[in-house]
Amino acid sequence: MHLTLHLTNRCNLACSYCFETRGPERMTKEVTYAAAKLGMQGTQRSGLLFYGGEPLLERALIESTVAHTQRIKAKTGHTFYYKMTTNGLLLEESFLQFAQGVNLTIGFSHDGPAQDDCRKLPDGTGSAAQLQNKIPLLLRYQPYAVGMCVVDPSTAHKACAIVQDLYSRGFRYITVGINYSPRWTEERLAVLQTEYEKMAALYLKWTQAEQKFYLSPFDMKICSHLKGEAYHADRRRMALNQVSVAPDGKLYPASRQLDDPQYCIGDVFAGVDTKRQQELYDQGDAPEPCQGCALRTRCNYCYDNLPEISPIQCAHERMLTPIADRVAEQLYRQNSALFIHKHYNELYAIMSLLEDRSTV
Repeated sequence: MHLTLHLTNRCNLACSYCFETRGPERMTKEVTYAAAKLGMQGTQRSGLLFYGGEPLLERALIESTVAHTQRIKAKTGHTFYYKMTTNGLLLEESFLQFAQGVNLTIGFSHDGPAQDDCRKLPDGTGSAAQLQNKIPLLLRYQPYAVGMCVVDPSTAHKACAIVQDLYSRGFRYITVGINYSPRWTEERLAVLQTEYEKMAALYLKWTQAEQKFYLSPFDMKICSHLKGEAYHADRRRMALNQVSVAPDGKLYPASRQLDDPQYCIGDVFAGVDTKRQQELYDQGDAPEPCQGCALRTRCNYCYDNLPEISPIQCAHERMLTPIADRVAEQLYRQNSALFIHKHYNELYAIMSLLEDRSTV
């Protein structure tokens, strides 16, 4: 089992689109240790994702939890994998050295030229200036760190520029999240479609230049086409196998359900209520609007939205899929070596990593 540990509800930013409820709640060592024990059940490998709020506000707890699980590994052979998502403000070289030593991978949330539009400090000022030196520091230690951005209706016109900015700063793994919560007008969706067309041109350009990269909107859609039903099945397994842990130790299917009693599926001390978990999973696996949809196996419908589907998300999937398909078809017809290798060779990720390391 993999666990998302919401170490704290506190944050040193006040992002306009954040769904977390900011408050004083903090996780204890007793909860993280119990979560680690829970994750070991029925498997030889577990993943711990340190999340928040801002997880680096609880740096000591992260280091204590990792040390605890390393002791477990020494005794039992059980392997733990570590990830963290951070806004970067508290990122320091000493922590990156620690992360390097335990193989903790870091996702860096940054919105490029829209950073100061949405990711503001609590006093209302922008945060971009304070992060200028954090990105090169992170990439020096973790060249494969993920650059994570969010596109909001208010920043839709900057979506492609955000991706370009993260790429220019050195990120080669870029994820683009869409904030579905606010009202997206037809005009804003049309703007986003134009931005995806621009991104498609970038995807073509970078691939044709044999630049290795990952851009989530396009690579996930291409993967969904190639894997078909298997892609849908993989996402279902992930939904069941990634449980969110609230600061008080209660368990939920996903982050957006935290602290909503109707979605609670147990706690780290008593374990998972598998019957309730399956009930919620079944609700989200086959919502009524999805029955008979041609994109059912290709949709990145998020189980966070149980049990309903956002109409905006449906519109987004119908918009993005044909754009990604056109790009993929063009590269396939061009017999692009990188494209073919990347999407049709199961060993691509391993071979690419070995190749990169041989050139260092």
